[in-house]
Amino acid sequence: MKKHAYVEHRPRSTDKNTPTLHHVVIVEHKEVKQTATQKEAADWALAQDYIVHVARERHLQDRDQPAHWRSYP
Repeated sequence: MKKHAYVEHRPRSTDKNTPTLHHVVIVEHKEVKQTATQKEAADWALAQDYIVHVARERHLQDRDQPAHWRSYP
């Protein structure tokens, strides 16, 4: 069974003016990869055979909400 990977920006912040410094791939609640762009993170996760979900909202804290994710590609 394939595992799910979630792509999020960093740093996490409630301040919408905080710039994104990098993106991470999260698998089973652990950051497993850090990249410069969201696309690089998502493409890496696909290459590792994960089911990939990319955050729709920049300041997402609740990963359990399906509406906050979009499938990739």
